[in-house]
Amino acid sequence: MSVYLYPVKMAVLTFPILALVLALPFLIGQYRKYGSFLKWRAVVIYSFVFYLLAAYFLIILPLPSRESVAQLTTQRYNLIPFTALREFINTTVFSPLHPSTWLTAMKQPGFIQPVFNIVLTIPFGVYLRYYFKRPWWQAWLMSLGLSLFFELTQLSGLYGYYPRPYRLFDVDDLILNSTGGLIGALIAPVLMHAFPTREKMDQQSLQAGTRVSLMRRFVAFFLDNVVVVGIAAAVLGLISNLLGMQKLLPGVLLTWVLPVFFSHVLVPWVNHGATWGKQLVKIQVVDDNEHPAKFGTLLWRAVLLYGVALQSLRGFFLMFEEIFSKFHRTDLNFALLLLFGVLLAFIIVNFIWALFRKPIRFFYEVWSHTHQISTVKNVSK
Repeated sequence: MSVYLYPVKMAVLTFPILALVLALPFLIGQYRKYGSFLKWRAVVIYSFVFYLLAAYFLIILPLPSRESVAQLTTQRYNLIPFTALREFINTTVFSPLHPSTWLTAMKQPGFIQPVFNIVLTIPFGVYLRYYFKRPWWQAWLMSLGLSLFFELTQLSGLYGYYPRPYRLFDVDDLILNSTGGLIGALIAPVLMHAFPTREKMDQQSLQAGTRVSLMRRFVAFFLDNVVVVGIAAAVLGLISNLLGMQKLLPGVLLTWVLPVFFSHVLVPWVNHGATWGKQLVKIQVVDDNEHPAKFGTLLWRAVLLYGVALQSLRGFFLMFEEIFSKFHRTDLNFALLLLFGVLLAFIIVNFIWALFRKPIRFFYEVWSHTHQISTVKNVSK
């Protein structure tokens, strides 16, 4: 049993890292297609990813040393079908005329190994039929393809890492794995009654996608301020270095002011109120009349958010450090700490207050007479 538990344990340890890597692409894909993030869909997709990861580890782990593999003289492949059936008959105590032998035979390797290969791909067939809406014959073919990938991985010695295969390429595994996928596809309709259908999930997602959630805004904010602003700052820095202008322009202008202006004012001005991050998740900044925000409105909005809100936070911590870490306790520093503290307290209270209102609107949106709308249309209506 430990032979099977070790790969599953490794999958459990590896999955959180893989989940984090896939989180942003997954969210972007969901918001682009549906405009919302449905928790049950996330459970289905991530459980499918975990299943594939566990199945992959089950066919490659544990990894032997390269030296021990180089010394192997075992058979590399078996191309004779139904060898597993003959081994079951020859190596177990199974006798069809003696029921007392059946249970004992089921505990022997000649039975356990073939059954494991069937069970391994049953979930694959269920996922293909339930979520990906594949007919049974496509699920069977795709299960055969998955099995072939597993067997070629073993035959290649883990893609050439080992000098020879350390596990047997077996045509019976192709038969058993594809059979498991077919079984999963055939039983999936029975299991589907216990879970929401794909059509219902899509309908719920599209309905929720007509509203702009906080998570959706955060994904757009991350893309704009980490990716777009970061790339813009790098490009501006490179251009200034090539032109020999790095000493003439303040660093904060190249690394912050101009990139923010480009990402949050210039791009949405020419892109109908959508930054590149907002466009990816299908969000648009509009005025009170539901028209795309104009240049002056976008500029004022950016000044309130990046020039007032974020600079108040930065100024508060800067003054706090000056007074309590560097001990520069001047009247001016205390006054600035108080000023930034009041502004920061207002921003925090406004943020908390806005979270309980629908739709969510922060102070910089209210003062600039803007709000964010979804460009996803609920076609289910």
